[in-house]
Amino acid sequence: MILKKKIIIIYQPWRKFSEGLHKPLCDNLKKLGYYVEYLDIENPPKFENKNLKDKLINIYFRRFKKDTSYIYTAEKNHYNKFNLKKISELKNKKYDYVLIIKPDEFSPEFIKKAAQLGEAMVGYIWDGIRPFFLESLHKSRIYFDYLFSFDNNDILKYPELNLSFITNYYVYDENREKYNDKELDLYYIGALGGKLPEQRRDILLAKLLKNFTGKTEVKIHLEKNFLLNEDEKLKNPKIEYIYNYVTYHEAMEKTKSSKIVIDIRKKHHIGLSFRFFECMYYEVKLITDNETVKNYDFYRPENILVVDFDKIEDYEQEIKNFIALPYQKIPQEIFEKYSIKNWIKCIFRIGDFQKIEYLG
Repeated sequence: MILKKKIIIIYQPWRKFSEGLHKPLCDNLKKLGYYVEYLDIENPPKFENKNLKDKLINIYFRRFKKDTSYIYTAEKNHYNKFNLKKISELKNKKYDYVLIIKPDEFSPEFIKKAAQLGEAMVGYIWDGIRPFFLESLHKSRIYFDYLFSFDNNDILKYPELNLSFITNYYVYDENREKYNDKELDLYYIGALGGKLPEQRRDILLAKLLKNFTGKTEVKIHLEKNFLLNEDEKLKNPKIEYIYNYVTYHEAMEKTKSSKIVIDIRKKHHIGLSFRFFECMYYEVKLITDNETVKNYDFYRPENILVVDFDKIEDYEQEIKNFIALPYQKIPQEIFEKYSIKNWIKCIFRIGDFQKIEYLG
């Protein structure tokens, strides 16, 4: 009898909603024959800044140092304390592999304890490295066997971290074949991006939508830091503003049923979002402003149109031509390279796997 390899997955802290990307990751790995545990740190006690010592230190920094950042340090310490308590509950368990998503957001003390749980530990940064997490990441690096990033710029910018490159992945869906008929001509779900006119994605998308006469669905999620008054919202019947998070399952149901999905790159990184791989899996075309996608072996201009959303008026004919093009199937070998099956083997160096490379 072959024993299942045991994996503990530790997902980035401060998650705001359940049924996120960790659930399909865990479910797929179980179906692939791994024993999987997930460290649940999704619902920590809320930080309320009631500690008198923290309040006094914060006042001192604000008044005399003109530094307003201490409150964020206090908040981070609050969540780190909760995270350490949770991982300490696993101290008597042992795993073959430890996978930490967004390790830069955990304290070095937490990372050290996580490393003691497994034979090999890997970290994966799938949202770019933020400068304010760099110090923590430098201190934690010694505990990782491999540290991966999906942003080639980060690899070049921080050579001392000895980062390796890998992309995101797609997960398997038993009902994939059901979605050959596409009901939506266009789909987008995402955040506002910011309140300044040049940051607002709803304004960019309103211009793009002029090229689509069929059924579309565009939802802009308004978070507490980026709320819009009623008079600030666009009076566009094709754009809906929402306040609750859409679950991963809901978003996938819409993606599967769409002819074209929109991807708008975050300004602080060049890594490819999960949308690229979800669309590849369901054979859905994509319009994006992330031109680095041309540096990947799965890129086909029939499937992915690269535009500048700020100058979308210049792409009217290209968009019209793109809409008319049928999806071009990806060669099977390339298609399988971006599966969760190959991805997990790649990051832990398990058996035979296809290496995932950035060709730029």
